[in-house]
Amino acid sequence: MRVVIPLDESAGRASKVCDHFGSAPFFAVSDTETGDFEITANGDSRHDHGQCTPADVFTGMGVDAVICNGIGARAASRLQMSGIGVYMAGLAPTAEEALKRFNSGALTKVTAQQTCQGHDCH
Repeated sequence: MRVVIPLDESAGRASKVCDHFGSAPFFAVSDTETGDFEITANGDSRHDHGQCTPADVFTGMGVDAVICNGIGARAASRLQMSGIGVYMAGLAPTAEEALKRFNSGALTKVTAQQTCQGHDCH
């Protein structure tokens, strides 16, 4: 399963999970079966509210799930409509911890009530 995690930094598995999906400077893409872990820059981290496009990028990459600490309703809906599960990381501090929680089945899928209502929600 290919999983995406929004990150504040590019420090491998110890990278801090970003509080908001679309504003993350980096994204980790991890394969839970092979253990592969890759970090890429988010070229769209500075966008107007509601204009988040990373969801479009991940739909063509074979991504199965996004693990995040916060995500807007529009981005969550776009991902979910593309068949990508969106999971709340439970304020996981690092990518490694977020993956550990995901792999153990401890994370729940995002509901409309859990989505962010603006960039100042955290």
